[in-house]
Amino acid sequence: MDAVRRLLIPVAAVLAMVLSATSAQAGPATGAAADPVARPLDRTVWLCRPGLVDNPCGQDAEGMPQSGGPELVTRYPSGGTRLLDATRFAADGSGKREPFTITEKPPVDCFYAYPTVDLLPNPPLRIGGLPPVPQDVHQAVTLMQSARFAGLCRMFVPIYRQVPLPALVAGIVIGSGADLTTATMDIRDAWDDYWTHDNRDPETGERRGVVILAHSQGTAVAAVLMRERVDEHPEVRRQLVAAALIGGNIEVPEGRDAGGGADPASTFQHIPACRRPAGAPMPTGCVVSYATYSLPKGALPAVIGRTASPGHRVVCVNPAALLRGEAGDARVPLDLYLPTRRLIGGSALLPNGPLAVPLNGYRLPNLATGFAHHPGALMGECVHATDGAVSADWLQVGGDLSYFPASAPAGLTGLHAMDFNVAQGDLIALTAAQTRAWLERRNP
Repeated sequence: MDAVRRLLIPVAAVLAMVLSATSAQAGPATGAAADPVARPLDRTVWLCRPGLVDNPCGQDAEGMPQSGGPELVTRYPSGGTRLLDATRFAADGSGKREPFTITEKPPVDCFYAYPTVDLLPNPPLRIGGLPPVPQDVHQAVTLMQSARFAGLCRMFVPIYRQVPLPALVAGIVIGSGADLTTATMDIRDAWDDYWTHDNRDPETGERRGVVILAHSQGTAVAAVLMRERVDEHPEVRRQLVAAALIGGNIEVPEGRDAGGGADPASTFQHIPACRRPAGAPMPTGCVVSYATYSLPKGALPAVIGRTASPGHRVVCVNPAALLRGEAGDARVPLDLYLPTRRLIGGSALLPNGPLAVPLNGYRLPNLATGFAHHPGALMGECVHATDGAVSADWLQVGGDLSYFPASAPAGLTGLHAMDFNVAQGDLIALTAAQTRAWLERRNP
């Protein structure tokens, strides 16, 4: 449980940062006790599952657009459609539309656990197996972080009974911690449902490769899922193309990329952090993880990326450097995709729409497309530092920081809200390269 607690600390800090903005909307904190009367759901509640009627992620059973055309049309639970296209900006400020299309069947699957976005318990009463309800906030964060992976994979996004923001903060304030038992149970059961009913290819009968994506609280529960269902099971590890567990502490022993089988402080014993020595092929079956800051020289992150476990480090893998075959601490350009007000359903009254609290302070671009693409506007490098008692590793971001609130880059949790987006283009290109490598190794 210590490893789980270390994963949760960054999540709690993020929520504490926005507690004042939340309390007026969410009402008084409900406490962080476990859900003693909650039991497993009778069935998985899918936000996105290929082949669902009016699948919010817009994919048919094979992962192709339900619209019948090459562009993927996504849908909000409350209605309204969105495209995942982008406006690509050149150095001179000129922009050009960049369509998002799918022209071939995705060869692998993606399983995504979204971050903390519930301001109230979902469902309101945690009694028995009462199911949570898909809401616009779940779709908004899915579109923002993971939907563009749909060009590579069929998207599976379960709705889970996560610890809502006020309850999680309350647990930290009173010192009881946060109990993710119910959240972890739902994500684990959704994985079991996927693995049993969806992972085998309907044409070949072979198991499909899978990419696990997660952020913040989603990273905490996905890490537990991977320990229980993937790490100790070689036959499942063979199907793991890669994992991107962003915005949470994934820990490894100093000088090693996994625990090796008998290190309880290590997040995983057999699934390694992704590394690529010079001239080495693209690694698969490994984890990319980082937290983003822009800190002054000599400063350490306030919370995320820190560990006090002797002889251990928090994983920082720069997806842009890994993709290019550069050294792990190389400073390289990042491929920034900012969500737009249109994508997340913002309005003049509520510019950040259902993500008003998670994106507190952000001014998203107001464009007709879903994303603003700024290749090379940011630079990133993995940095390690220690003050003797605490070891820290993080993705140090530089370049044009005007896209973010002035207080965010060096603040308590840095650019946590945009962890996925600062390098979204790199993450997707890296996943594409890892998918090709995985398929080549499976079918030499």
